Amino acid sequence: MYIGDASKASGATVKAIRLYEKLGLLVDVERENTYRVYSAEDILLIKFIKLAQSVGFKLSELKEVIYPKEGELSWDKMKKELDKKANEIDKEITRLKNNKVMLEIYNREIAICLKNNEDCVFPVIKSSKP
Repeated sequence: MYIGDASKASGATVKAIRLYEKLGLLVDVERENTYRVYSAEDILLIKFIKLAQSVGFKLSELKEVIYPKEGELSWDKMKKELDKKANEIDKEITRLKNNKVMLEIYNREIAICLKNNEDCVFPVIKSSKP
């Protein structure tokens, strides 16, 4: 199938499919004259790439997952990559929770400041020097 049909079948845009090919995530796509012809396996790979992106993988991380240097893709390698990504997400969740706590503290400080003085200066800003 041509790229337009591949886009519809996979849910990826034509632009995304071209990018996957340019980055080496889609290799050996058959050609009919100047047209790319995508196989059912190519469509599955495009869907996999989209799925991996949706759970936080960057395109640059996927090449080694799809085409490992040591040969064929192994489920052990895939599991390690998924565990690694899950750990990264846990760290990001912790960082975001800490940010939220700090925002809540700043919000309370501003509310107290405004309650006591309409022309207050935010304490953290007032005390910091450029």
